Amino acid sequence: MAPQAAASDVAEIEKLSKTGVTLPPDVAARFPLEEQRVRDDMGINVLVDLSHQANFFTMWRLPDALRKHGFRACGSQAVLDTVLQPGSLCRVRIHLEGKRRPFAWWPAVRFNVVFTLQADPKSQEYLPEEIETLMTFVRSGGGLVLVGGRVRNEDALKIWPLSRLAREFGASFSTEGDSLGKTRALALKLDSTWKPQVVGIKGKPLVARRELGKGRIVLISSSGMIDLRDRGASRDEIAAKEKLIADSVRWAAGGAPPVGGSRRLPRERAGGGPIYPEREMRIGNVVVYYAKNQKKELLNAVEHDMPLAKQKIEQWLPSVPPDEPMYLIVSAGGGGGWAVNAYLPKETGVISLTTQGLLSVFGHELAHTMGGPPNAKGHLAGHWPHGNQGESHAGWFQGKINALFGGKTDEANRNANSIFRWDKQGNALDLAMEPEALRDKWDKGKEWNKIWYVWQKLDDRYGPTWYPRWRWVQHTRWQDQPDRHLTWDETVEDMSIAVGEDLFPFFRKIGTSLTKDRFPRVVFQGNTIELPVAPIDVTPAGPVCLDPIGDYRKSVAPK
Repeated sequence: MAPQAAASDVAEIEKLSKTGVTLPPDVAARFPLEEQRVRDDMGINVLVDLSHQANFFTMWRLPDALRKHGFRACGSQAVLDTVLQPGSLCRVRIHLEGKRRPFAWWPAVRFNVVFTLQADPKSQEYLPEEIETLMTFVRSGGGLVLVGGRVRNEDALKIWPLSRLAREFGASFSTEGDSLGKTRALALKLDSTWKPQVVGIKGKPLVARRELGKGRIVLISSSGMIDLRDRGASRDEIAAKEKLIADSVRWAAGGAPPVGGSRRLPRERAGGGPIYPEREMRIGNVVVYYAKNQKKELLNAVEHDMPLAKQKIEQWLPSVPPDEPMYLIVSAGGGGGWAVNAYLPKETGVISLTTQGLLSVFGHELAHTMGGPPNAKGHLAGHWPHGNQGESHAGWFQGKINALFGGKTDEANRNANSIFRWDKQGNALDLAMEPEALRDKWDKGKEWNKIWYVWQKLDDRYGPTWYPRWRWVQHTRWQDQPDRHLTWDETVEDMSIAVGEDLFPFFRKIGTSLTKDRFPRVVFQGNTIELPVAPIDVTPAGPVCLDPIGDYRKSVAPK
C-alpha cells in the first residue's frame, strides 16, 4: 500500500472498484506500478502489440526475454493509436492491497519500439488510424519490428492484415518457401529501400531492415524464427532465436535516444493486459473489454448476442448478483484463453475468431458468477461436492448457450452421451470417489461428463426447472449451516427433494458410492414428502433442453 493512502481511502477506492468502473488516473498515481526488473537496463521501452494477435508467447514469454536482454517491455491489447500517444490513458491493473488489483487509467509513456506479430491471416486489422500513427511514430525516430508467419496461398496473403501493413513500407510476403535451420518460412519481397539481413538455405531473404525518416523497421518472415517455446530446439538454437529478437529490437531502437526514466511500467501477471483493451461494455455481472479493431461479427456478438445469452442464463438460473462483476477480455487472434483467480477482481480472457467461441466462454464465465436462487435469508448455503459455481455448473450452462447459438439441438447437452465411449455400461466412474484418485484413474474432466449426463437425464424427465429448484432446496435446507460441505448422500437427498422422487436408485445404477439405497420420505419446510423411486434407467440421454423454467419454489412434475 502506498504510505500516503489511509485505510479509509483504500476502503473507498475498493468500494468504487467493485462497481466495475476503471479507476481514475489520480488513483493510479497514488498506487504506482511496480518497477520492472530489467537485466542491464538500457532504458529502451518496447511496446509488445497484442491487439492484432494475442498468443501466450507474445503475452508472457517474449516480454520476459526482452527484459533479459536489457529492454523494458509492456504488452498491450489496446489499439496502437491509443497507446502511442504519450499521456493518453491506458487501462492497467494497479496493486491496491493484498490480492486486490483493480483496473485504473494510467497515462501512457513514450516507447522506442513497437513489436507486432501476426501469424494468422484471419486475425484483426491494422486500422487506418493505427497505420497513420505508426508512420508518424517511425518517421519521428521510433522503431517497428514486424513478425509474420507461414501463410500458404495467395488468397490468404491477400486478406492478411500484416502483409498489407508491410506493403505500406515497401515489403511483402511471397508464397515461396525457404528455411532457416529447422524453421520453414516465407521468402520476403523487398523494394530497394530494404536490406536483407538473414537469408535461408535457398538464398531468399527472411529478415530485412530499412530506415524511414528518423526511424527504423525490421521485418521477420516467420514467428517460428523467434518462438522460444520450441521444445525440440537445442540450447544453441534457442539462444540464436533470442539473439535475433534482441538484435532486431536494439537496431530498431537506434533512431532515437532511449526513453529512460522510471521502470514503473505495466507488466504481465499470467493474465491479460498488462495494458487492456480500451473499450468496454457492461452485460449483467460481466464487464467486457474489447478493442475497436475487433472484427465486426465479434463486435456484433458483444453488443447484441451477449445480452441475449445473459438474459437466457438468468432466466434458467435466477440468482443474486455477486458483490462485484467478472471481467471478460475479448482478445485478438484465435485459439486460446486464460483465467485469473489468484487476485481480484477475477478475469477471463478469450482468444477467438468465432462468435460461437466467444459466446461459449461468455456463457461459462457468467454462470461462474451465478449461484442460483437464495434461501429466505437471501443467502446461499451448503457446498455440494463439485462446488456450487464450479466447472460442472458453469459448463452446463455453457453447453446450453452453445446449443442456442450454434443450432445443434439434436444431441445431449455437452454431448453427455459420450460417457458411453469410455464407460460402456455407464456405471464404472464413481462420482463419490476422492477427487484426486478419480482424476488419477479417469483423467481430468470425466467426472464433469458424468454429472452432465445425470443432469441431462433429469432435464429429460422433469424439464429445466429442477436445476434452480435443486439450488434453492440446498440453500434452504442448509441455511443454518451455510458453510457445510455436503456429502454425496446429502446432495442426492437435495436433488430428490427438488424433483419429488427418490434418485438414490438411479445414482446407485450409475455406480455412485452412497450409504443408503433408498430415500423414501423427508421432512422439508415442515412438510413430510413421500418420494417414490424415480424410474430413470442408464440409457442414452435425450437432446439438450432450452425450454424456460417454471416456479422453482413449487414441486416439479415429470413430463
